[in-house]
Amino acid sequence: MGARRKHRGSVVECSPIKSSIICSERTYKERAAVVFFRPTEPYLSSQNYGEIFSNQIIWFVDDTNVYRVTIHKTFEGNLTTKPINGAIFIFNPRTGQLFLKVIHTSVWAGQKRLGQLAKWKTAEEVAALVRSLPVEEQPKQIIVTRKGMLDPLEVHLLDFPNIVIKGSELQLPFQACLKIEKFGDLILKATEPQMVLFNIYDDWLKSISSYTAFSRLILILRALHVNNEKAKMLLKPDKSH
Repeated sequence: MGARRKHRGSVVECSPIKSSIICSERTYKERAAVVFFRPTEPYLSSQNYGEIFSNQIIWFVDDTNVYRVTIHKTFEGNLTTKPINGAIFIFNPRTGQLFLKVIHTSVWAGQKRLGQLAKWKTAEEVAALVRSLPVEEQPKQIIVTRKGMLDPLEVHLLDFPNIVIKGSELQLPFQACLKIEKFGDLILKATEPQMVLFNIYDDWLKSISSYTAFSRLILILRALHVNNEKAKMLLKPDKSH
């Protein structure tokens, strides 16, 4: 994977998490207005898959790993959960640019309904990133990997009515990125929220197309998801044999 550096937008920290709750309770009428005026397109599928490699800036947003917990057994034999650091994956399939937003456990302190709140936190962070970028670097489309993100993004991107927000019918295993040590360790060891920028294609685009690079990435992530150890052996073969 390419080297990482802190993105210039990382100095802009989002408003407190409680603001997400306020957004989630906006009236149905206002939400309906958002849906009415925003451009809509069909979900990403095998039929329109090639469109994500056009000259438009398109982001995938994956919230699968935003709220994560470990499970422990108490002395009484009961199971209890403890939040651990999570992350939002914001990925440009044409360039390989990955915005990795680490969500520190402190975000969840004193909050309830954390699974639902995580969606609104994700939308809040995506909107903050869009605002931090110059207009020419802002996305024209945002594709969410889980349909539960559609409403939160609609609300948080009210100021960007021309950004198309749509879901995906394809099962894209971005959550497997955490099985790559560089990402997993960075997220787990973080002591505060931070935004980190990667080029997940490394130098692939020097010799192959964006379409091929994306297909290769998905193949690697699916392999990591199905059998982590065997996939890592193939990716890093033991040269002593």
